[in-house]
Amino acid sequence: MFDFTPVDAGRWIAASGIVASYAAFCWHQFRQSRRGAKAPITQGVATDTEPILIVYASQSGQAEAIAKQTAQALSADNRQIHLRRIEEDWQAEASAARCVLFVVSTYGEGSAPDHALRFVQANLDAGIQAKLQGIRYGLLALGDRSYPAFCAFGRQLDAWLQASGARPQFERIEVDRLDAEALSSWQQQLSTLSENAPSSWTAETQDYSPWQFVERQCLNAGSPGSPIFLVVLQAISDDTPQWQAGDLVDILVPQGDGYPRAYSIANLPTDGRIELIVRKHIRDNGQTGLASGWLTEHAQVGDQMELKIRSNPGFHLQHDISRPLMLIGSGAGIAGLRAHLQARAKAIEESGNPAPQRNAWLFFGERSGRHDHLCKLEIEEWKRSQVLTKVDMSFSRDDPVTPYVQHNLLARSKEVCEWIESGAQILICGNAKKMAPGIDKALRSILGSQQVDLLMASGRIRRDVF
Repeated sequence: MFDFTPVDAGRWIAASGIVASYAAFCWHQFRQSRRGAKAPITQGVATDTEPILIVYASQSGQAEAIAKQTAQALSADNRQIHLRRIEEDWQAEASAARCVLFVVSTYGEGSAPDHALRFVQANLDAGIQAKLQGIRYGLLALGDRSYPAFCAFGRQLDAWLQASGARPQFERIEVDRLDAEALSSWQQQLSTLSENAPSSWTAETQDYSPWQFVERQCLNAGSPGSPIFLVVLQAISDDTPQWQAGDLVDILVPQGDGYPRAYSIANLPTDGRIELIVRKHIRDNGQTGLASGWLTEHAQVGDQMELKIRSNPGFHLQHDISRPLMLIGSGAGIAGLRAHLQARAKAIEESGNPAPQRNAWLFFGERSGRHDHLCKLEIEEWKRSQVLTKVDMSFSRDDPVTPYVQHNLLARSKEVCEWIESGAQILICGNAKKMAPGIDKALRSILGSQQVDLLMASGRIRRDVF
């Protein structure tokens, strides 16, 4: 006899919908990989040369962009280039390739990008070696040395490839925050694979352009935590670039260290300007972070900076209003969620129909309800217009029972399961070290680890954590 709690019953209900959607996802991925095998990204005219296979794993779009630019550079001598995501069936093509190039990023605290998690679990974590004997490969690992597990996924993948019998064409190249010297080494290695590869190739997919600081507004005056600001930037040129909800900006601040800082764009391009929501980062020694300090404290109206809009496909979403949406975040993570809520409101308006009864559900947390209710007026308006069906706020200094976002999720586990069973997608935006692990643990407690993995693999859970 089985004893089902409400949460257990919810897991079974949710699982049925998840498994069905994942089966459809797997069939789609299979057909895509079959199409890709028949139609590589570059159709080379030479028939006596072996193709080059490029495999990537990307969370915020940087590794994907470099992989595509690598493919373009190597196609100069008309060699066939096959471009694959790491979870696709690239191993079947590897034996026929002259070389397999991997471009992979490490995400959060040493993890693989979300779309690569199923590949990692099925191969690296399971200790299952592939049949890659005799295959030559090169690996570009993207990372950030400010995190303890620098390039952890790239290193893990490198070890697995060698354990599977593959041999490096050249030593692994590790890149700290798109370091130019490391990327130059990658370029040099590409020139050994293609005589006609452009000598001026760089990893930049779009030039930085000058923008100016327009205004800032503190969103949490009096907060017991560090201040959070709405920052407004305006393009110097008359043409405002286009972007979509989920995209990022890379900012080079004046007199900085040359490294860009990435921020989630908090609005849509229809405003004709870029809005950011930035927390002033205060280091252990009391000094403010270079970029956040400039944006939230030092910049004056009219001051200029170099800025580049970066596509972030891992946090894009087709706003099909027939599918519920759950948005989960904390602190400055409201930025990425705010842009998606604007996109949701726009999609409802353009449909000409009222918002569905089960439309969007926001879970958000900060410290104090009196001071840290970020974007309060907008959230209340979205509630009135039914863009937001439900809102659950968590304030850690006010509520000892459900102080954090994950506690609100757990308290509403039955409803969460019902939303997932009805096809809901989940967007998560916020701190990678504090919030994201708690949210992941709560979702796995509610739905089960296998179901969460399936939701991530099928793109129904999308994360922008930093």
